[in-house]
This record gives sequence, structure tokens and C-alpha cells, in this order.
Amino acid sequence: MAKLIVFIFSCFFLVSQTALSPLHAKSTDTYTEARICGIVTELATSEPLPAAVILFPEHDIFTTTDLEGEFCVTIPSGITTLRVTHLGMVPIELTVDTRAEQDVVLELRMAFSALNMEEISVTATAVHSLEQPGTVRRIGREAIEHTQASSLADLFELLPGQLSGTPALSGPRQSLLRQVPTTAEAARANALGTGIFMDGIPISNNANLQDDVTILNAAPGSLPPFASVAGRGVDLREIPPDLIESLEVVQGIPSARFGDITTGAVLLQSRAGAMTPQLRFRFNPNLIDASFSGGVGDGITSTGLSFSGNLTQSSADPRQNLDIFNRVTGQANISRAWFANRALRTNFRFQASQFLDERRRDPQDEVSQRVRESQDRFFQFATNNSYAFRRDRSHRISLDTNFSLRQQRGFFAENITRVGLFPLSDALTDTTIIGTFGSTDYRNETTVEGNPLNIYMRLEYTNRLQAGNTLHIPVIGFEWKHDSNRGEGRQFDVLRPPRQNFSVGDRPRSFDDIPALNVMSFYAEHRMAGYWGDRVYTLQAGLRYDNVVPQSLTRGRFGTVLAPRINAGTELFHGINLRAGYGITAKAPPLNMLFPGPRFFDVVNFSNFATDPDERLILITTSVVEPDNSQMRSFQSRKFETGLFYDRSAVYLSITVFDEKTTGAFGFTRDVHPVVFDRFEAVSFPEGAPPVLNPEPVETRTFLGAFDAPQNSRFIHNRGVEFESFFNPRLMLLSSLSFNAALINTVAGDDGLNIDTNRLFGAAVPDRIGIYSREQTERTRLSTSLRSIHHVPDLGLVISLLAQTVWLDRDRRTNVNPNAVGFITAGGDRVMIPENEQGSDEFADIRLLVSDSFLIEEQPPQLWLFNLRLSKSFRGGAEASFFVNNFFASRPLFESRRTGALIRRNPPLFFGFDLSVRIRP
Repeated sequence: MAKLIVFIFSCFFLVSQTALSPLHAKSTDTYTEARICGIVTELATSEPLPAAVILFPEHDIFTTTDLEGEFCVTIPSGITTLRVTHLGMVPIELTVDTRAEQDVVLELRMAFSALNMEEISVTATAVHSLEQPGTVRRIGREAIEHTQASSLADLFELLPGQLSGTPALSGPRQSLLRQVPTTAEAARANALGTGIFMDGIPISNNANLQDDVTILNAAPGSLPPFASVAGRGVDLREIPPDLIESLEVVQGIPSARFGDITTGAVLLQSRAGAMTPQLRFRFNPNLIDASFSGGVGDGITSTGLSFSGNLTQSSADPRQNLDIFNRVTGQANISRAWFANRALRTNFRFQASQFLDERRRDPQDEVSQRVRESQDRFFQFATNNSYAFRRDRSHRISLDTNFSLRQQRGFFAENITRVGLFPLSDALTDTTIIGTFGSTDYRNETTVEGNPLNIYMRLEYTNRLQAGNTLHIPVIGFEWKHDSNRGEGRQFDVLRPPRQNFSVGDRPRSFDDIPALNVMSFYAEHRMAGYWGDRVYTLQAGLRYDNVVPQSLTRGRFGTVLAPRINAGTELFHGINLRAGYGITAKAPPLNMLFPGPRFFDVVNFSNFATDPDERLILITTSVVEPDNSQMRSFQSRKFETGLFYDRSAVYLSITVFDEKTTGAFGFTRDVHPVVFDRFEAVSFPEGAPPVLNPEPVETRTFLGAFDAPQNSRFIHNRGVEFESFFNPRLMLLSSLSFNAALINTVAGDDGLNIDTNRLFGAAVPDRIGIYSREQTERTRLSTSLRSIHHVPDLGLVISLLAQTVWLDRDRRTNVNPNAVGFITAGGDRVMIPENEQGSDEFADIRLLVSDSFLIEEQPPQLWLFNLRLSKSFRGGAEASFFVNNFFASRPLFESRRTGALIRRNPPLFFGFDLSVRIRP
């Protein structure tokens, strides 16, 4: 810890200076200024636009246009970003170089629709800056609208390696970045390790406890009957794209300021500020969506007020009204600059949402009559505050806060029929009591109610100084995250419990006694850019310290993590840049992994089911197991990447090689719990009264019960190569080509052991059950996406065609060992077998039978998919879009060599329509 403190303070006192675009900016020993003047006009009429805001974000300098649409401003010389905004107009952002001349004159033309502008981006574009190191791809508002996404998940198809699918809201949507599908637990770890940040504030799912006890004829950690993402990443259905102005996906080594992540970070910028009021309607066979947005003020020269709302209803099958998802979201932003020099900037964001995912009763299901419902009400109040010191604004302190509260309710009900007697106990401790006989036919209704609370605070200081010919940005920050859940929890009638089996009981559980998850973090980072000769270089080095449930500054109940991160880049030749990075990221365990709740085992000591209820008697021994969470720790990812990129004129090319190894990921493992209990016999059966038992047991037995407990034992190893290219429309008559490719290899497995608990549930319990090492799943996929984009600005028309190809998709199982590494005796003792004896005949009875088909490598043939999207603007501010996915309706069948099953590939032909209307003042 002492070394950490020394590092932080040394970074704090380093002499530093900033440049927003360090790959281009060049500092000199002599400070010089440049004057930029210009005029802003409306594209269609060439009329001047007064009150347009001209902002230089690197220097925090701004001005506005006069009545003639003109402006002049003095800024430091160099290459800088200029951003122009105006109510109802599409923002303009461009790079201005003032190194060669000190006076620059610009003519800027703004349009009411992006489709009418000369340049428009409807794909993910690479971002290279010192502010966001690593591999970063940006998706702007034009791409969001053109994609016609129904949720945030649909936008990820613009990234290399992501496959296009049907936009659906019928089930929870999760991200899977830089990883191909292997095991369910590997996919959950990837989504859990992907941080979603709205306006710099993380969206937390750590306190989600909407879970259920897994019945033992299902896989460990199976999802509950109702829709839930407990213990996983954020449900991406909850984020309507119409509330997002832009997003950046950080897949490489992130800045040290981003914590509680392993896979990457998705940085969302909410829609705020001046916007022409806009109505948007979206339709497809499964969805009806309406949204509204509007705003006034720029938040700098005048108070900015904006509002966005979304209403969505989706059905899994339009032919029946059983599976329904409803989404209602409203968001308001208030931004303002204070004092004459606008040194203090504040932004307040309010959001309220309600989500309902339900499965209604099927009239044709006359037996079980299953229903389910998942309802989530969400309220959030977040603030962003920034104060700039000194005249040159080189020192800045910022404070971000968040308060969010959810009211979650999961419900499921079904008719349950049991065979034979059904013993029930309501004991909550290890004891033997008189139980009761449950009904063999009853209807269970189970409710899970939680109230997750998230409180977040980040305090950050940034300094900007200049040391000779080198630019520096030191950053130091502190974070506090609080996640707790106070709710009624999982409740049901103890005489009508949920489906259970194999003497595993169940009890209602409240969430009120579950401790909070607090994470305290410190981080320090130093960013710099300079020149060796006439070549630019950049360096970003940071260190992050996380303390999970702190008990002191250096000790946490669930451990601490020290995560170094470094990114470096240099210009090798003119336009050709090399970059590389290495870092550690970590994700704290969520509450459902830390406190999964007790497991109950009910075994019968004596049972007499008489015709006369007064003569019945059942004696039950209850044994309670509280899974040990003391060893739970944050799971970590070691990340490395390197790449080359070329960015000049109208051509962009990049190639990136990455290697990411995640260890200690979370999962549920099935374990065995021995229950020692006595058997009793009756000495008499009096009429009209329960039997009289002999107080001395006739025998003592051991029952082996199975239960699921969380473990830090999963690992995922992702390796791959990503390639991107883009050709600017200026060289191709407004037709551009975007091409990306990704070759990704994923190996997922479990370092823990596998107990063959299935043998416990047979007619006779064997003398011993085997313990085995676990196999690994490996999958390799090569996919490419070619997008042809034709843009006719005079007609306000954009047509894009996607040709997606999966060239290789191979998966297999490795490290399969049929020999037991240990066994559990009938008495519950655990015995490990020496390695040199594991294959001997002595343990032939617990050797696994591995089918040859289990080891077969699957490799389907190549697969093609073609999508078409068209966007058109009309007079008066209206826009319409239409899309067709898989418009050739290509859905080939593939016969699995492993199972013999026929698999239908590619999503079905799907289409949708989008209409938006801008209400001009």
C-alpha cells in the first residue's frame, strides 16, 4: 500500500500539459496563438445562422455566432477539434490545423438532417486519442438511426467479429465482445465484465437478486423461470437507442478511471442540449416503438433543457399474444455553466423507467397452467460537475454522483403434481421436528421482490502543464460504490413450495439481512505525448486499486486488486502508427454470488400415512448448508494488444492482435452434503392418535444431498486478430466501402472439479461417486462484414448493403479425462486418488464412459448473410428508414456430426420500418 501511495502522489506532482489529439498536436517551447474566424450558414438556403455555439473542447474555449452568423476566436496554436451546435441542426465536428498559419477562415454549413450533409457515418469508426486509450470504436447518432436498433445490443453488430441478428426483445439481451460463444458461463462472465457507463457513470447490476433455487435435474446456476439477469451483465433491452446521442466501445486496455470491468467499457452519451422536437415511430413484425426528444439551450451560454422518452411493446410471436415485453422510459437533462467565466459546469440527469416481461397463461396448457412475470421499475438521479481553475483552465476538478433505486418483482406460478408421499418441514436450523404431509397436487405461486440501491461517487483532479516539447495529463481520482438490496425477497406458501426434488427442501428468504457491497477505489494515471525526431509518440500509464467491502484502507473482506495499465503508441512512418498495450482489469463479485442463501435438506426419520389424519405422523431431520463465500474474490483479466493503423486522407486501415485471459470467473458448482440422520420405529399405534415411537433409533444412516454453490474457478482465454478498413466517399463519388474482419479463438473451462452427482439420484446409491477434472470447450470463428454505403446528399438518401460471411466456425472439446481424480464414499468422506493410480482397474467402476461422438470436432460450411438498409429525408424535417435482414431468406440446414440433429442457420428474413418527424419552431 505504501508503494501505491507513493505512485499516486508522484503522478500528482508530475509536471504536465494536455493535448486532446496527441497523435497530431505538437507543442513548442514558445507559446503561440491563432485566430479562427468563420461564418455558419444553413445548408439548403445559405442563410446565416445566429446563436450557433462554437466550442473548442481541448481548450474549453467557446463563442457564439452574431446576427450575421459570423464568429472570431483566439486559441492556442496547433491541431484542435472544433464543434458547432445549433438548435435543431445536426452538430458539426472537424479538425482545424493552425500550425502553418495563424489566421484561419472557415465556412461552415449546417443541415436539419444528417442525410443531407456531404459526409455521413453509418458504421462504427475507430477513435485514437490519449483520453481513451486502447481499441475504441465510436457509433454516432447517424449510425444509430440508420441501424434502426431496438436495443443497445443491436448496435454491437457494427463491431468487428459481431454477427448480425434479428432485433428482438423477447428475452434479456447481453453483450459478447471479443469472444465467440462456447459455454453459458463464459458468455455470462463476458457480459458481467462489460461495464456500461452513461455520461461517465456506471450502470450497476451488482445488487440484482432476482434469482431462484435451481432444481437438481437442471444445470447448476440455471436461470429462473422469469426473465432475469441476476449475476450477469446489464440487460441491454433497458437502454433504448433513442436516448443515446453516441457511444464508444473500449475493447482494449481501458483508462485506469474505469473499474469493475474485465471485458471492456461501453461509454454512452445521453441526448441532451438543443434539439428540434422529434417524434419517431418504429415498426417491425415483433415490435411497436415510439419515442420523443427535444431540447433548448446549449448548457454553456444558456441553460440547457432536454427531454427524451420511449414507449415500446414487443411480442415474441406476432401470431399469439403470450410473451410480451413492455418498456417505458423517460429522461430529462438540465445543464448549465456558472459565473462569468463559465468555470463551473453542471449537468443533472433524471431518468424513470418501467419494464415488464411476462408470459401469459396459454389456454391450451390445461395441465401446468404456467405463467411468469418480471417487472422492473427504475429511478435515477445523476450529476456531473466540473470546475476549471486558473485563466487557462489547466487545472480541473470534477465530481460525478449517482443515486438509483429499483423495484424488481419476479413471479411464476404452475400446477405441480408429485408422485407418492410428499413430506414437508418449515425448520430453518439443523433440527428434527414433526413435519407434515404435503398435497400431491397443488398450485405454487412464488414471488421474488428486491429493491436494489446503487450510490456512486467519483472525485477526480486533472492537471495540464507543459514541459519543454512534451505534453502531459496527470489524473488522480477516488471512487466509492455502494450496492445493496432491501426487499421482501423470495416468498411462497411453505405448504405449496416451488418444484423441488431429491429431498432438497426450500424456504422463503428475505433480502433485508444481506450485507451491502461497498467498493472503494483509488486510481492515478499519467498521459503524455511528445516527439522523437519528427515522429510523435504517446504514452498512458495508470494504476488502479480496488478494495471490495473495505475493512481498512488496505484490507477488504473480499480482497483487494491492484491493476496496472499501460498504452503506448508511436508514428513509424508518415501516416502509419504502431500502438500496444498491457493491463489488468477486475470485476467484483455481485451480491447473488456472495450471498446465495442457505440450502435445506429434509430427510425422513419416520413416516406413517394413515387414513385418519389424526393417526398420521412424519418425523423430519433438517440440515442447513450456508455456502461458504469467504474465498470469493474479484475475477481478473490480463489483457494485451498491439496493432498498426494507417489514417490519411480518404483511407483508414488497421490491424489489431489481442490476447485476453480471464481467470477466477464466477459460476455455480454442484457439491455434495452428507446428512447423518436416525431411523425410528413405532412401538404402538393407538386409535385416533399418532404412533408412539421408540426413543432409541433403530439405525443411523447417511444421506448424500446435492446443492449448488458459487465458485471462482472459471477461465476464458480469448485470442484473435481484427482488421478494419474504410474508404472515404470523397474519392468514390459518395459511395464508400467499410470492411472489417475478425478471427477469434476462445477456450473456456473450469479449474474446479466435477462431482458426478447424477449417480445420487438413481434407484440405489453407489458405494462411491467419482470426482473428475473438467473438460475445456474451444471454438474458432472467422467472420467478415463488407458494407457498401451509397450517399446522395441532394436527395437526402443513404443506402447500405451488408454482406456478412462466416468463413470458419469450428468447435471441439479438449482435455477430456474419463478417469476419476477422487471419489466420495457413501458416508460422505472425500478421497483423492494419486495421479499415478487414477487409471488403474481399482477405480474402473467410477471411470466415465466417453462417447466417440462427444469428441467430434464440428465445423459447419461457410455461411453468407445479406442485409439492406435505406434511409431517406423529406422536406419539413421528416425521415424514413427501411431495413430487410437476410433478404435472400438463406437459412441452410446443417447436420451435426456430434448429435445428428439438423440445425437451421442464419436468422429468418426480417424487416422493419422507421419514421421520424422533426417539429421545427
